[in-house]
Amino acid sequence: MPTGRRIPSGGQLGRNTLNAYAAGLLDGEGCIRWNHSPSVEVTNKHYGVLVQMQERWGGTIRSKGPGVFVWTLYGRKAIKYLGNVCRYSIIKYPQIAVMFEAIKAHPSKRKPLIAKLKRLKNVYTH
Repeated sequence: MPTGRRIPSGGQLGRNTLNAYAAGLLDGEGCIRWNHSPSVEVTNKHYGVLVQMQERWGGTIRSKGPGVFVWTLYGRKAIKYLGNVCRYSIIKYPQIAVMFEAIKAHPSKRKPLIAKLKRLKNVYTH
């Protein structure tokens, strides 16, 4: 264990650390979508981690199957979450940037941005 670094007791993380951790979860286990409104999903086997995310940003947690859970945010809650984690995201950052472009755009101009968001979902770097 590294010295000089306080380990949060009980797995509770400070706000900035939680934001960075949440960005990592999104990058590795998450999905950003725009159906009728912005939405974010994070799938994980560790229920407690998703509960901590839910306590911070709201949303719902549901079971996806034996031992697999999905935390989902819609609308303003998804936007707030993405705003908190965007500076820490690496893989999903391009999608987050397009999501914010779509949010700011006039509804009549969103369709191409939503299409771009869908295309970015399938882009991986090596």
